[in-house]
Amino acid sequence: MTIPPLALSGPLRPLLSLLPNKERFRFDEALDGLHHTNHRLWLAEDGVRVDPVDTVRIADGKRTIDQLNMDRVRRAERLDEVIGAACPPAAPTAPLHTEPISSVLDRLSVTVLRLHHTQRAAADDSSVRPRVAGVREQLHDLREALGLLIEDVAAGRKRIPDGKRFKLYGTAQRIDTDPAPSPHLPPVIALGGLSECGKSTAGLFLNRDGGAARFKIGYLLTQAAARRGLADPYALSPKRQAELLLDELNRFADAHLDVDLITIESVHRAESITQLKAMMGELLRVVCIDAPLPVRLARSGAARSALEEKDRVKTDRGADRIPADEVLDNSGSVTRLHGRLRCLASPPVGSRLKTVAAQDLALPADVRAETARLVDALSTVPGEGLAALTGSAVNGGWEEGWSDIDLLLVTQNGYEAQVVRAVEEYRSALWDLDRIPLGATVLPLNEVQARRLPNRVLAALAMLQEGAPAFLASPALRLPVITRGEVERATPAALAEVVATTRRLRHDPGRGGVRTLYKHLLLICRLLLREQAVWANGNDDAIPEAVRLLPGLGPLALPPLAQIIAAHRDGTDHAAVLAAVEAAVDRLLAWHHRQCAA
Repeated sequence: MTIPPLALSGPLRPLLSLLPNKERFRFDEALDGLHHTNHRLWLAEDGVRVDPVDTVRIADGKRTIDQLNMDRVRRAERLDEVIGAACPPAAPTAPLHTEPISSVLDRLSVTVLRLHHTQRAAADDSSVRPRVAGVREQLHDLREALGLLIEDVAAGRKRIPDGKRFKLYGTAQRIDTDPAPSPHLPPVIALGGLSECGKSTAGLFLNRDGGAARFKIGYLLTQAAARRGLADPYALSPKRQAELLLDELNRFADAHLDVDLITIESVHRAESITQLKAMMGELLRVVCIDAPLPVRLARSGAARSALEEKDRVKTDRGADRIPADEVLDNSGSVTRLHGRLRCLASPPVGSRLKTVAAQDLALPADVRAETARLVDALSTVPGEGLAALTGSAVNGGWEEGWSDIDLLLVTQNGYEAQVVRAVEEYRSALWDLDRIPLGATVLPLNEVQARRLPNRVLAALAMLQEGAPAFLASPALRLPVITRGEVERATPAALAEVVATTRRLRHDPGRGGVRTLYKHLLLICRLLLREQAVWANGNDDAIPEAVRLLPGLGPLALPPLAQIIAAHRDGTDHAAVLAAVEAAVDRLLAWHHRQCAA
């Protein structure tokens, strides 16, 4: 059924002009929600009158009406919070209005709905038609009175009373047993802090970047209260609120076994979160996002008085007394905040990596000897670090005259020069041996711990943590735990980059040689497979697996790898081999294009 619009922009103009964009959105959202809730309430109340002897329907309707009334109260109080923060303070001697503005808006919403339903009834029943004019007059008077009230409040000529509703019915019901965390409940991060500190930014980042399920505490409490027919969960004791929160978290976790992290916002009530922490223990980490008032003012665009009023509401609830496990300073860049959040979501841990001597690698003797010299040089670098070869150098796919050396180094800040010097000496030695290319990735430890890593490094760390060998790993090294699932989630973005680079190679004459094109073909196949949780790392298996598992791709008609290597190294049948590799690349790119178009 179509909901008639409120159309209140005129009477509300003096108030709306005081609201910055973000607060205007919150006001519109709360007012629209209030109007929609009243619409649903109207229909629910009509529904219980359809059959007065159907007691089951009446009981179900009563539960629905109670839940909608809770939502109505919550949205009205939200309106009053936004209005109270925006309006200038009135003089103590200014006349006090009889009700908060949200109550007037609520009555306007109901009157608009009454006019709508009266008009519908009048179309079928002539006896109802005289009422239409009366309701229209009521609506006109209400709009006019609201406009005058808004002008007086916005100018500070009239005070408005506290709009809190103190509903208590339903508070006697208790949870039957003391709740305990479900065995399926993952770690939970509770985000608290004052207005505009960055709680929502943090929750949204953990949701998008880390796959966390994101909830508002108000939503969890409202849902839990609705299940029990409670009118106002905030009228309950802190322990009861904590019980409701934990019960709702358990319900979600039991139904969503694939969720590894949950965040809840916004933590303002010190007593209830203390009770929840006592119930959940280490499963719950309470994190306070902190930023100075000038920083929050600059980010919000709101007036200082409005932000201070919102802070007062939160501190009255105990926001400044939250028992935080950690305080995140959010006065700096978003990059810094994201790094801290990544470390929070998955704290670095001591890494027991498998290490092997360079002489044990399946590489030519002279390459092993130069690698051993590199290990000796890196062993003198102070601080914690990691050094490992990746790719064909360790997975048994080394081909002389074809393969390169991929080196991954993690080092603490302050020693890059010594590390770079050792790497450059290693690079020169490999090139002098047999023109062996070195691809070296040197990362500061703090960037690794903040998980600011490309997909290939994520994959390498995941493989190292699963048992792939490193040749140097400090005993106290702390690394983030990288799972295959995390690598797979980041794969589409990496695949897009590789596909774009490969297209550039094909459309830029002279850049796409045999080796370069084949390596990109192989990498695309690996990433396409990894996107569907199939890991193929060797030279021999990725392309055949892609042909077998990617629907509609078909054979790529590549020459044997030995023939491709000979074309690259010695120029044997170079033109024919290059043409075959180009055709295979074009076929794979065309297949990818069709899949995206589908």
